[in-house]
Amino acid sequence: MIKIGATTTPALFSLLAKNAIEVDFIKVDADGGMPLLERALAYRPVLLHDISSRFWLNYADPFDPASMEQAWALLEAAQCPWFSTGIGASAEPQGHTTEFWRGAPDSALQSRETVMTHIIRNGQRLQAWLDGVPLLLENYNYHPTNAYEYVCDPVIFSELIEAIGCEVLLDLAHARISAHNLGWPDPRLYLQALPLDKVREIHINRPQYDPTRGQMLDRHLPIQMDDLELLRWTLNHTPVQVVTLESEAPDEAALLNEVALVRLAVAA
Repeated sequence: MIKIGATTTPALFSLLAKNAIEVDFIKVDADGGMPLLERALAYRPVLLHDISSRFWLNYADPFDPASMEQAWALLEAAQCPWFSTGIGASAEPQGHTTEFWRGAPDSALQSRETVMTHIIRNGQRLQAWLDGVPLLLENYNYHPTNAYEYVCDPVIFSELIEAIGCEVLLDLAHARISAHNLGWPDPRLYLQALPLDKVREIHINRPQYDPTRGQMLDRHLPIQMDDLELLRWTLNHTPVQVVTLESEAPDEAALLNEVALVRLAVAA
């Protein structure tokens, strides 16, 4: 039976406090620290995501001792069924940009060989560090900013997953964005090129189309019916165990509606 998760938002915590929403897991980002994790654990089991905002598998050495120590404390407290983080980027250093979330100057762009070598080595090291907790790596959303080269190519993503020997956190919005921004005619064709047989968790939210740039952007909007149709298709092609809502700052009514839509999809 597929379970339902939701990311931490004021609306979610308000509904949980009133016992007014049915979700099985709460997704917690590690940057929220122990206070956020403990708040979530008071209501539901947790799915822990990321090490820190400075941890990128494509970096030469992302294993900062202080960040890893904090992450281990969170992992021990969470006792989650798996741990997830992003597949990595393509620049070092890379930062955040308002429109596209991540970007870097040309001088920071790494070669394809460097990116793949670092991600495989660091992914295997991260998997060993997890000491038996399954590792899920998340697909990313392509933009031409030097931070998303190579890793959004589904062939390369599949090669990395196979080489590391881990499973997949499939972000449907990221896949839709990459498919559109890379010129794929249908997001389903893009999805079919990913290792769908290794998907254990799905993140779902609604991307936003920006007509001034001709690109889709990762805005974490509440899902609508066409998002639900793509989710239904994906559920039929993956062994997924949890679908996690990632819309940001929905009001309570919007969040309840999203949960109801996901329940329809997983029950179909």
